[in-house]
Amino acid sequence: MTWNYRVMNKAGELAVYSVYYDDQGNVTSSSVEPAAPWGETLEDLHNCCELYMEALTKPALEYAG
Repeated sequence: MTWNYRVMNKAGELAVYSVYYDDQGNVTSSSVEPAAPWGETLEDLHNCCELYMEALTKPALEYAG
């Protein structure tokens, strides 16, 4: 199983969620609430924000809830 951050449309609001995929690349689940950037160090936080920025380069997914 793999995961990444993706923009999702939930009830007309866009936010970044953690999205999980099966071995074939199909979405299997996502976080219930939007993910917040975090890190134990400034470098960790920077890396997390880079993953967020990468999510903005991909098409938004519909939240399936």
